Amino acid sequence: MVHGTARQNLRLPPRLFGAASVLLFALEDAPWVAAQARAYEGTDTRAFALLLGALAATASVRRMVARVSGRTADGVCAVLACGIGAACVLADGQNAPGLFRGGLFAHSLAAAVLIALLAHAPDGHAGRLAGSAVPRRLGELSYSLYLWRWPVYLLLPQTVFGIGGWWRTAVAIGVSLLAARLTKAGVEDLVRFRARWATGRRGLLALAAALAVAAGVWVAVPRPQPGAGTVDIERLTAP
Repeated sequence: MVHGTARQNLRLPPRLFGAASVLLFALEDAPWVAAQARAYEGTDTRAFALLLGALAATASVRRMVARVSGRTADGVCAVLACGIGAACVLADGQNAPGLFRGGLFAHSLAAAVLIALLAHAPDGHAGRLAGSAVPRRLGELSYSLYLWRWPVYLLLPQTVFGIGGWWRTAVAIGVSLLAARLTKAGVEDLVRFRARWATGRRGLLALAAALAVAAGVWVAVPRPQPGAGTVDIERLTAP
């Protein structure tokens, strides 16, 4: 009984963890968060994004969103979608000065609000657009695409067919989409729908083979250029 009471007393509201996560992320240059890469990749410093998504699913937030009319929800969704898209296109990637000063938190908050509004008014203009064929297909590929896009970005040469810049970005997107489609069809769906080779002894052999291939690729691929995927600290800290 004492232990149970102690556990109840130690429970902290999720909002406190979210606030702590945002604070740690913002203080990425502090000694305990030594580098921007640590702040970006650390579970503790990025937990705010997950917690915002969880908060959007709570009953209190759903009741609050339910008060928004369908027309208002459509307008807010349009503004949020345009803002998120503009930020993705115009921001200078990991070198954006505001990225570690609230930028990613604002992005996560906007995405959480957008999802909450779309779930509230799925039959509105924004909901029907988000539920059309192309977004749904991209949503089905989203996890595979998430896994592929970063190694493709790092390993793709800076110039593809003698062309860089936006053309390289277009090629990287195309390669990532193709790889995501192949792995979804060849791995994810088969495991999800319990293909025969994915269960029992065959499943263990397939897993061992996949690990061997992954280890071989790890050894064979060239190492990324020094500084790839890192943040220009001087640029971020400049006044």
